[in-house]
Amino acid sequence: MHGPLLTYQDAYEHLLDVYDLSGKAVGVQDRRLRRAIGEAYRLLPSFHDWEYFRGTTYVVTTAPESHPGTYTASTRRIVISSGTWTEHATAGAVVVNNIRYPVSRRIDDTTIELEYGPESDTTDTFRWQRFKYLLPLDVGEISQIVDPNQYAEATRVPPEELFWWQEAINTEIYPLAWSLFPSSQYAGRLELWLSGSGEISRTLKIQYRIRHTGVSITELNTGTVSVTGDVATFSESVLTSSAIGAVLRISSDGNTPTSQYGRLERNTNTGEQTVVLRPAEYETRITTINSATEAVISSSLSASPITTKGYSISSHINVNYEGMWEFFLRLAEERYDILRRADTAIRNISFHARQEALRAAMAADGPGQSRDSHVRFRADIILEDG
Repeated sequence: MHGPLLTYQDAYEHLLDVYDLSGKAVGVQDRRLRRAIGEAYRLLPSFHDWEYFRGTTYVVTTAPESHPGTYTASTRRIVISSGTWTEHATAGAVVVNNIRYPVSRRIDDTTIELEYGPESDTTDTFRWQRFKYLLPLDVGEISQIVDPNQYAEATRVPPEELFWWQEAINTEIYPLAWSLFPSSQYAGRLELWLSGSGEISRTLKIQYRIRHTGVSITELNTGTVSVTGDVATFSESVLTSSAIGAVLRISSDGNTPTSQYGRLERNTNTGEQTVVLRPAEYETRITTINSATEAVISSSLSASPITTKGYSISSHINVNYEGMWEFFLRLAEERYDILRRADTAIRNISFHARQEALRAAMAADGPGQSRDSHVRFRADIILEDG
């Protein structure tokens, strides 16, 4: 069964309703509400080995490159006389006199700087090899890496063992081993390190456990949106990288759409509040950011263009509609009760409600469940990052 997508804004409004905070000056409560949602989302995977949180992605490896040039010992820089250093130069190393030296900086198309290098100037043809690949933000524990074309599985080894694989074994052979490392450039993300670069580009299929690193966009709704095919264009510069994966809801008119439950809106002149029920006509997810005003969405919404409609963008709470949705909301309620130092009786109520919801969610979790629009947009190919 398919259902609507849960957003940060939905969860926030849910807590406002549960604790009767809608329309009130919540003050410090606002921070507690946001913290409760963030904690619940971060803790969600730890309550059960969810089938729903299994993901697949792909890494396309980069073949080695050779360029003639000159190395200067005083600057540790290599300037090539033909060709262009790859944009991913810092993810690899250069071979000088049969010794590999990691690249620390790509200065420009023809110049790179090594982390350390030979003591003497050298003119040679320099061989560059890539070993590191930045993984999507949601990649947690990797369970398997295979090359579909070779029917071969790479072996996971401890980082210290991979060090010797790279130093003592021919690194241009097929990558037989791998390890995971925290990225030094992108906080909170993991890098895949391979034992070798191989001689040609290969596609590696990776199965992993999805991890949740937080949600950041409560709601964006400034201006209007127009959609042609799978490209959404916004009248205002509202998009940043945080919007990747977020839920985009589009109204049937110029007003901001609501969830299926509506919301309370205050009249700025009278102060009175009314329940506004304006469910979105379209709901989709943002997969790519082209600019501050243009994004690619997960599918075409209409055969004809959609023009100047109201919209909302909010971070996606990635949960299964059949059971896990309710569990997440009960978990957020429990975290809020803890943060506001509710008395023992109230915390017991929220604890037992969470436990009941957890049992229902675990029963609904399984290989046969619906996942289409909830998880798999991250099954992308890593070409540009890292």
